[in-house]
Amino acid sequence: MSPKMNVSDPTAEEIKSLILEKAIDRFVRYGFGKTTMVEIAKDCGMSAGNLYRYFESKFDIGVGVAQQYISQAEQILRDVLQRPGLSPIQRLEAFVLEKLKFMHSHIVEQPNVQDLVNYILDERWDLVERHRDVQNSLMSEILSEGNRSGEFKVADVDHTANTIYAMTTKFRLPHFIKNITIEELELEAKSVVDLMIQGLKG
Repeated sequence: MSPKMNVSDPTAEEIKSLILEKAIDRFVRYGFGKTTMVEIAKDCGMSAGNLYRYFESKFDIGVGVAQQYISQAEQILRDVLQRPGLSPIQRLEAFVLEKLKFMHSHIVEQPNVQDLVNYILDERWDLVERHRDVQNSLMSEILSEGNRSGEFKVADVDHTANTIYAMTTKFRLPHFIKNITIEELELEAKSVVDLMIQGLKG
């Protein structure tokens, strides 16, 4: 008779999730650069050798943490597209404002995460490009909805989505928004959106 499986043993994915959770806590408190694999392993209640079974380096953990942040941001933007009762104009404004609020709450109010952001910008630009493509795809859906409703007159939705991405860059990058209150930033973002809307109406 084969031995019974211990159903309480965590899976590899559960262990990876725990490692990322503990790493986020450390990065927020001390910064990416000042955190070591030994410290993350200790926080997880495991040896550093065991930690290396799941992540080859601190930089791989950093990428995993960044991917979690990106996934959260993308889900928030997808939720905007599913939010009932919004016109395309209201959806576009909500799209810009929700991303701004996400960046402000997760990056600006957690300054020790800045060096992780810098690492991703310097070493993993592919993640930034992929996130840009997702945002542009979602924005294209909003523009297409506006064309169907008659609120917008956009000849090339993909090109226009990319232009909107460029126009709203300030509201996504920490070094542009870290010294400004969220209230001031929201007012500025709304003004930019108002200008864009005038152009989208044709």
